[in-house]
Amino acid sequence: MMRLPQSDRVQSMFLLLMLSLGKQLHQTAALFTVMVSQELYTVDYGSNVTLECNFDTEGHVELKDLRASLQKVENNTSLHSERATLLEEHLSLGKALFHIPRVQVSDAGQYRCLIIYRVAGDYKYLTLKVKASYKKINTHILKIPGVDEVQLTCQAEGYPLAEVSWPNVSVPANTSHTKTSEGLYRVTSVLRLKPHPSRNVSCVFWNANVKELTSAVIDPHASAFLGSWSLFHLPSHQLHPSDVCFCHHIFL
Repeated sequence: MMRLPQSDRVQSMFLLLMLSLGKQLHQTAALFTVMVSQELYTVDYGSNVTLECNFDTEGHVELKDLRASLQKVENNTSLHSERATLLEEHLSLGKALFHIPRVQVSDAGQYRCLIIYRVAGDYKYLTLKVKASYKKINTHILKIPGVDEVQLTCQAEGYPLAEVSWPNVSVPANTSHTKTSEGLYRVTSVLRLKPHPSRNVSCVFWNANVKELTSAVIDPHASAFLGSWSLFHLPSHQLHPSDVCFCHHIFL
């Protein structure tokens, strides 16, 4: 009987091992799948969120053979999310729950839920959107010395970036934005005009990404009673129709 050379025997053993592992992987993978009931999460800035993946092993789950991780996908690479905590007590129920506390702007993006069971693995993608409402709109009225004009300013912070418009006003406004240390947008819109008797002016913040509209109404004549500089910064729960400025939400 002819014996194979040592190198050939090693290669043959390696091929047999790979064929055996491949067969086992295929059989196990056919029984193991990862599923998600919700692919998109839209979360308020500063709130908590739990991303959920479900898996089916077609039988009892051996936790010692299970590995679950949540990876954030950035620039075509996947990195383990340091912000997410796996709630291990739910694994025996076929659920991988990843809890992210006090959601930040930097948490927004795409995630990959990867679960490996024994020699099989599967994953699904989840998307997290973060929104911060432009609900607190600060208004500022400045009487321009020497002319019958006022400068109106609306400023608010939120996320994503909102557009600002001044309905029923023909003169253009100057709108700009900066970013806060938390990653929120601070949007400022300035309008200069000649006030009309018995006519209020509105500034509208439109957050198209989350389809949210907020607005403030200003009485340009209020500065005549409060001096050249006046700042109106009133929380919405303290507002009254007789106040100079009020803010409201409209969700579409």
